[in-house]
Amino acid sequence: MMEFFKILAWVLLNVAVPLLAPIALLPLLGVSEEYRNDVRKLVRRSLQDGQLLWTVIAMCAAACYEAVGHVATVEYFQISKAIASLIIAWHVVIIVVSSVLVLVGALDAARNERHRAAQQVSKVVGKPPRIMVLSIWLSAITAFTYLVTHIWAN
Repeated sequence: MMEFFKILAWVLLNVAVPLLAPIALLPLLGVSEEYRNDVRKLVRRSLQDGQLLWTVIAMCAAACYEAVGHVATVEYFQISKAIASLIIAWHVVIIVVSSVLVLVGALDAARNERHRAAQQVSKVVGKPPRIMVLSIWLSAITAFTYLVTHIWAN
């Protein structure tokens, strides 16, 4: 039972807080009368250009660190080395993909700056951009693989 709480605490500190805290705090702006009607737009604005991918990159780097730390153990060295190499390769690919998507999101944001200014004023939110949806999916996949890496390394 104690092991469950240990893993739960690790997930909360290393996955939930980096991914969800910045987004979860934005609805607190609804308490203020000035921002009460803009909370939904602010949450979307904080995700729409792929900003969540920065957290994905950091979690992948941390997962690589955990995998490398596990290779140093002498038990089952060859199997550990092979699994760690696979884990590291997977997370490096996610880092590269996320970095490219951050670049694409930044380019799109710069190109659509005038359009977004008009969209921000309107009350219609519309369909979420593909990069936003992709960043949410990559975040979920990375959170899962980071957790699996942590459990395997311990």
